[in-house]
Amino acid sequence: MRLPTKSLIAKIEALSAQMNPEQLKDFLDVLDSMAVMVEDAKAMPTSAEASELNAVKLALH
Repeated sequence: MRLPTKSLIAKIEALSAQMNPEQLKDFLDVLDSMAVMVEDAKAMPTSAEASELNAVKLALH
């Protein structure tokens, strides 16, 4: 289920308001890590691109 951005932000704010500083730090660390994973996933080649790249590698050997 994908929430609209405003709804997601409101839920994050409500949740974080209930946390102590250590919990909030850990929570924000998790969000940062997830953002990095999303960027890494976006940078990965698609299956078709990976297949083409493997074909080129094999052709060069």
